Amino acid sequence: KAMKSKTALALSFGIEERDLYSEYMSNHYHLPTKLFDCFIETEKSPPMAGTAPNAAGPCDTQNGGHCYETKYESFRICLGNEATEIDGRQYDTLSSLLVGRGPLSTHVKIDVEGSEWSVLEALLASDEDQAKIRTLDMEIHFGFRAASEASLNHLSEKERLDREVGII
Repeated sequence: KAMKSKTALALSFGIEERDLYSEYMSNHYHLPTKLFDCFIETEKSPPMAGTAPNAAGPCDTQNGGHCYETKYESFRICLGNEATEIDGRQYDTLSSLLVGRGPLSTHVKIDVEGSEWSVLEALLASDEDQAKIRTLDMEIHFGFRAASEASLNHLSEKERLDREVGII
């Protein structure tokens, strides 16, 4: 029932070349998806380039190519603790991307590497944003440093790891 809601949406952060999460949400649950990545070179990612079949109807899963049965949109934006530009890359907050979303209306996948740790901290501090998220899927990487997290560069590796484990 939750996957069939007409207001449900899937957000996927850190898609790289191919994002099987958003394809699955599109093709199995027929959810519109929004894909975000500010690091992948557009020509290496058909969804970011807008060349993956979009709202194509039934996909040929035997062929193995990119395909979205339901509409997707892609954005050269990464998650961060504030809406800003760093080193030529655009960042936005999860909170601002959830504005206007209803309770339990949004499925979220985050590839947690650098700036996403602060995003998770902000999410944990916001009952309002948590109430909008039905599912939260994560791929987690520890110990990455991000330009958007420069204020934490003074932390030792142990302090950084303690912080990240504490967030989880």
